[in-house]
Amino acid sequence: MFLHKSETFALMEQLTNLAMKQLIDEKGGFNEDRDLLNKLSKNVPKKPSFLKRDLDARAHSEAYRLLFRLPASEKLDGSTDATLWTPYNKRHVWGRMFLSQNYLCFESRVKNLVSVVIPLRDVRLVEKAENQASNTAVDKSVLITTCGRASFLFAQIPDRDFVVQKISELLSRTRVAPVTTGPGGNGDNTSNHSSSSGVSSFSQCEEVKTDSSWSPQPPLMTLFKLDSSPETIAKQETKEKMWELHFAEYGRGVSMYRTTEISKLVLQGVPDRLRREVWMSFSGAINEMATNNGLYRTLVDQALGKPSTANDEIERDLHRSLPEHPAFQCDIGISALRRVLSAYAWRNPQIGYCQAMNIVASVLLIYCSEEEAFWQLANLCESLLPDYYNTRVVGALVDQGVLDDLTSEHLPNLHARLDELGMIRMISLSWFLTIFLSVMPYESAVNIIDCFFYDGARVIFQVALTVLEANQDKLLTCRDDGEAMQLLGDYLQGVYNEEGQITLRNKDGENINKSISVQTLVYDAYSHYGFLTAGSIERLRLKYRLRVVQQLEDGVGRNVVRSVVGDGYFCQDELQDLLVLVREELLSQRRVTTDRYDPTQPPYEAYKVDFELFRLLFVGLSPWGKGTQAESLSARIFRLMDRNGDGLLNFRELAAALGMTCTADITQRLKLLYTLHLSPLLTSLEIESPTNSENGAEVAAEATDFFDSMEQSVTSLESVSSQTEESSTMAVRETEPERPQRECSWEVRSMGSLRSLVETRDSRPDLKSVPRMSQPHFIMLWKTMYDLFQAQPEDQDTFHSIATVGTILLQLGDVGKRFYMEKEESADSLLAAAAAQWPASRPDTPSTDQSPDRNGNPGCSPDPHWSITVEQFLATTLTGQPIVEFFSRQTSLSDGIMKLRGRRFNRLHSLSDTAFVKV
Repeated sequence: MFLHKSETFALMEQLTNLAMKQLIDEKGGFNEDRDLLNKLSKNVPKKPSFLKRDLDARAHSEAYRLLFRLPASEKLDGSTDATLWTPYNKRHVWGRMFLSQNYLCFESRVKNLVSVVIPLRDVRLVEKAENQASNTAVDKSVLITTCGRASFLFAQIPDRDFVVQKISELLSRTRVAPVTTGPGGNGDNTSNHSSSSGVSSFSQCEEVKTDSSWSPQPPLMTLFKLDSSPETIAKQETKEKMWELHFAEYGRGVSMYRTTEISKLVLQGVPDRLRREVWMSFSGAINEMATNNGLYRTLVDQALGKPSTANDEIERDLHRSLPEHPAFQCDIGISALRRVLSAYAWRNPQIGYCQAMNIVASVLLIYCSEEEAFWQLANLCESLLPDYYNTRVVGALVDQGVLDDLTSEHLPNLHARLDELGMIRMISLSWFLTIFLSVMPYESAVNIIDCFFYDGARVIFQVALTVLEANQDKLLTCRDDGEAMQLLGDYLQGVYNEEGQITLRNKDGENINKSISVQTLVYDAYSHYGFLTAGSIERLRLKYRLRVVQQLEDGVGRNVVRSVVGDGYFCQDELQDLLVLVREELLSQRRVTTDRYDPTQPPYEAYKVDFELFRLLFVGLSPWGKGTQAESLSARIFRLMDRNGDGLLNFRELAAALGMTCTADITQRLKLLYTLHLSPLLTSLEIESPTNSENGAEVAAEATDFFDSMEQSVTSLESVSSQTEESSTMAVRETEPERPQRECSWEVRSMGSLRSLVETRDSRPDLKSVPRMSQPHFIMLWKTMYDLFQAQPEDQDTFHSIATVGTILLQLGDVGKRFYMEKEESADSLLAAAAAQWPASRPDTPSTDQSPDRNGNPGCSPDPHWSITVEQFLATTLTGQPIVEFFSRQTSLSDGIMKLRGRRFNRLHSLSDTAFVKV
């Protein structure tokens, strides 16, 4: 599989990146792409393994998405060499054609010469053109016509028939957007698309009348027009004419011919009236909107008024969003912003709402309609800036590291000084989260947004480096971080737009000194740092994603350990080792709970284990997990520690469960052992039909089958387990389908009492209230006692001591039995005398079958038979020296984890030499 070191390293990088994305967002983890098995392929080198093929496909798809800035879900299907006829200069340009499930794209061999993105939903006709003897340049050509009557001629395709077949296959699975009859169709290469029509393929959404109590707003700039000077208006009109001329020559909308000419226009800034159309086309949000017609209104209706944390946070931030703009000084803008943010939080609860989203959405609403702003925000959060907007802003932290790296490389002296001031990571978080919207006047920042939607996230780094370079001399003389922060803040606030307001004012209405025009800033950014590419940025992101995720996980881990170490069962190092083991197993087995950790909860709630994982840890780490009764013991301990009954133990409950068997004092361990053999933990069914001693052969057979499986033995701790999953499930769950309400409430109270008993460190005050133990329960207890010593070296004195202590306890129970029998005989004689005296009262005498026994068990007849108390059990057991030594022995958790890892490694090593194993 690995023929070269470079290939091996590249695959390791991919796997590391996938692991980091899974830690950030479990949906981003590795799942085999089964579509590859059925993919129609040709001239594709055969891969030595499906994993290699899958990883290569992922790498190619990611590069493809970065190149054309496509949605994160887009997967590259294939590519081939071809030429593209460019009607604006009447040439055939060599390049490469790419196909994916929703797009057909082309990129010229000469960088930035021309590129095209054609959504397959717009394709209406694909036909093979005839070869012409007089013009070999159009041999093996394919003509693609879109619904806007735009035509694209691809030629010199090596296997034209196969490409046409592949396009037909993809088109058959494509959702076709409804064709509109408005001017310009759906925004394709038509010259009659007027600027006032905006993006007409979906502008009809604003005209639909519904019964809802709200109506989507048009771009707020059309409702709240700001005063502009005649000079500014003239500049805007001139730019609009330049853009219209460009559209007439190069096409319009998503499928325009993208050349260096459009790049020049974007650098100068998009006219306000065209910004809506251009942003939607370049960002790709128009495709999401066109294929999800009506979804926004549905989401708003579902989200508005619903009580949620996200909606509460949105309400707090609504009036802080661009307060200087008149649209957000009244209900029109505020309500539109509320709908957009609430709808997105409802659509993507994984992100919900994050601060800074309100500022970005506010600016989008100024230039785009309400629905367009929603899809722009969705595209920004999910594709253009992934992982930025979540509770931990991982993406922004990663990009801070990237900027740190770039600053160190290109501005080494400044980097050293900023590092001394301790502010290299402080200055840029708001720059990334709001794309400079929060640190400079929005009229200036929108020019950076223009470039961002056209060129991607690299623009943010280009502008950030330019700002630092422009202030380098002053920053080098700053005495502290406060002075440096003030310097940069004043500079960014002074960035002005040559076509905007003449006088700059801050949010308090105070005048601000101008520093540089945004047009000059953007030009300098491309002149000085235009060599930065999306690929180089992504490589640096991979490097820092690993560091950031590790730092975040380490921080969470420290908080978890800090919140549990006070319980006193394990030291900090042992808890850290246990946490690492739990994390590894949760990732390797994908035992990820459906509910993400809520930061408002205690830290130990961040990691939870189910019974299966707890059983494996108990068997591998606890001295009580070595015998045949380990299955039943682990089930009862799990049930005892599961306070909320959700079938999961948080990390604190896990540490307590292991600590009470590994390091607790002898009294607490013996109380736990006694408690585990009382009702309701030990049920009558387990007493009547114990299963642990009857399935030894079955367990051995299942263990053999289990170790024959490569994947499970590599990724699971089950190699050290000696029990079956089926019996564990039976042990944890209720054996009866329904219980009377009275019995359920009794069980809840009993479990709470037993839990308090075993968790308290005091040995005396609470023992009087502990239920007595009947003889069947004691027999099961003493079987467990024998079983605990089975894994110990054979010693006649040990088993003699166990037998002696057991005999004494049996005799104590008989003494109690005789006492209760004498007491009952006296009570029976009194009852007989009373019945003879008042015979009419006998029918009303309560049935003895309905009275609880002395142990509190409901629905049982009085039990005047054999029983012992917890005091008798503790006092007698402590007379056996071998028992005392066993229950006093401290078990090192770290040593147990090390042995557990060794067993996993040895199992993996032995399987790696097996000839029949296939990866």
